[in-house]
Amino acid sequence: MSAPAAPDPAAFRAQFPVLERLAYLNAGTEGPIPRRAVEAVSRRVEEEARDGRSGRAYIEAVMAIADQMRAAYAGVLGAGADEVALTGSTTDGVNTVIAGLDLRRGDEVLTSDEEHPGLLAPLGRARARHGISVRVVPFDEVASSAGERTRLIACSHVSWVNGRVADVEALVATGVPVLLDAAQALGAIPVDVHRLGVDYYACSGQKWLCGPEGSGCLYVRRDRLDELLVPWPGYGSVADPPNALDFVPAQGTSRLDHGFPVPLRNVWALAALEVFAEAGWKWVHERAASLAERLAGRLAERGLRVAPRGRSTLVSWSVGDGPAVVERLAAEGVVVRSIPGWSYIRASLGAWSTDEEVERLAELAAA
Repeated sequence: MSAPAAPDPAAFRAQFPVLERLAYLNAGTEGPIPRRAVEAVSRRVEEEARDGRSGRAYIEAVMAIADQMRAAYAGVLGAGADEVALTGSTTDGVNTVIAGLDLRRGDEVLTSDEEHPGLLAPLGRARARHGISVRVVPFDEVASSAGERTRLIACSHVSWVNGRVADVEALVATGVPVLLDAAQALGAIPVDVHRLGVDYYACSGQKWLCGPEGSGCLYVRRDRLDELLVPWPGYGSVADPPNALDFVPAQGTSRLDHGFPVPLRNVWALAALEVFAEAGWKWVHERAASLAERLAGRLAERGLRVAPRGRSTLVSWSVGDGPAVVERLAAEGVVVRSIPGWSYIRASLGAWSTDEEVERLAELAAA
């Protein structure tokens, strides 16, 4: 049997309206919105306006959409649906784990020197509140720095600074529980959490999955779930809501969901995931990584200092005045971002990007 034909890159790109106007190279902050998601949200708003938002039928429909969303995230993660909580961001997932582990004075959390504030702030709060030790080491030395006091390793799967990819195998081999910040990973590179062997995997929905702000998920390995307290319990966190004071947790990782399911959020996210699933995740990942590698090469050829990176979708290079360069490129219709504190410009490429955009950005960046 012959392999299925690869998607037409132009047809795939055409599903994202913003690309008609801009070279949108900032999915690492917010992904472009597919037209199908716009249509799904519009239909849902019309349904709710027409039929109202109450009654058993409404609640059952909302919960069914949430179940679909959980299963869809699980499919991208390589996890079981019962291992996935619906959250509002990567940071929500990080906070759930940090707060749920009941960390105490004397415990050490090991992290890297390339972490986003969304990971560092929860660690800083735990240090201030509980007196834990937070040890920061170079990104490529996290695994080798684990010691007897290390209670948790918390770091990025893909560095938001430069696109380096963590040696997850080495992290897991330490025997210390591992929490990965997957904001620049899920949807951008191949992910199978079971094969990775990590304990916790916190993800964004609005970046590479092109969902709305306030969307995301958290994977918790089954044998780790009962070790986590439920940091902000609610109706869905308990097995028997009428007797919530008894606080018997609900089955599965859904006990860690953040609040009542939001149908508008979920129909948008589901529609976006359908676009990628139809194209094929293997093609999506390979095309994006190849374009990013090509951009890194073109920038280096033009004498720019490209930051060390891995097989990811991010490319960063050194500049003097990052915000000024971002504004200059924006005036040319090219959307990138600067990385504060690092004097880097970062481009986030996707399968929707083109060779022409790579060449143009490299030319403009060197101008």
